[in-house]
Order: sequence, then structure tokens, then C-alpha cells
Amino acid sequence: MDTERCPLCGKSNQCSIAAGRSDEPCWCFDAKIDPAALQRLTPKQLDRACLCPACAGLVAAAKLDEHH
Repeated sequence: MDTERCPLCGKSNQCSIAAGRSDEPCWCFDAKIDPAALQRLTPKQLDRACLCPACAGLVAAAKLDEHH
């Protein structure tokens, strides 16, 4: 499994740790991941690679916040 790719969609997950930038925290450290997104992962995919922000539900949440 490519740790720099989202296991759900295959796009870049923007993970700083997987990209070798362990001196900076990954975006997901402070993010609230949509539990439904995690349920879509198979047991083999769990804890292997970060989801991308879109699959993690952050893009939809950010758009909702913009409208309030």
C-alpha cells in the first residue's frame, strides 16, 4: 500500500509523515475525521495510510462552515 495515497480514492493524502517530513505534524493530527469514512476502510487499510482531506470528510465540513 502506498502510504502517500488515500486508501479510499487513491489521490494524494497530503500526509507530511508519509512524505518524510516528520518534523511537521500531519494535517490529520488536529482534524476531526468523519467516523463514516473510517468505517469504509477494510481491516487491512486501517492504520496503514492517511485518508485525504476530502475522503476524511473535511472538505464537506469546511464548505458547510463557510455557509454559516
